[in-house]
Amino acid sequence: MEWLEVLAGSRGIVELPAGDPDDLIAAGEVLIQEGLAAWTLPFDRHAELGRLRAVFGRRARLGVSDLRTTEQLEAASGAGADLLLTPFAEPALVEAAGEIPVVLGGLTPSEVARALSLGPAAVQVIPCDALGSLYARTLTAMFPEQPLIATGKLERFQCEMWLEAGALAVCPAGAIGPDDIAEPDLAELRHRCQGYRFD
Repeated sequence: MEWLEVLAGSRGIVELPAGDPDDLIAAGEVLIQEGLAAWTLPFDRHAELGRLRAVFGRRARLGVSDLRTTEQLEAASGAGADLLLTPFAEPALVEAAGEIPVVLGGLTPSEVARALSLGPAAVQVIPCDALGSLYARTLTAMFPEQPLIATGKLERFQCEMWLEAGALAVCPAGAIGPDDIAEPDLAELRHRCQGYRFD
């Protein structure tokens, strides 16, 4: 199953918090069971991809975010990333991604339009919380049927606003925290995950 198919199901991307990759095993199983199988790591943790792949195989889709240079995209690609996410919109970044789907970034209408013109798999509106909740309806109305991902500090109601307005998916920063991974209360984690399912 490809990334966009995964997102069409759960419509949520989970930013994995920092911690021992071994601690992710139990928490990762809960995420997958609850339909949250699209995960991202920041570039400075891309070396963890191999360990996560060994544990979860193809049951999870692993992306690398905050990619800022072509060298970083190439390194993330070489580490086995399924998706490459950058906050910028530059042709060189699209070219460096090769066959791996790339998500470009933008915030203003002009930035989003430029990003879409470069032919990415999707464009993340980042940081989408910077311009308030009503921006969800304003921006998506300008780009109907376009693959937009809302990335930022989002509460559930804000996630729902973006999705109802037409966004492909949401990536709520901090939805899963370090304590959810290091010493997980799996019942509480499951409940939290269910709060970020939008299928």
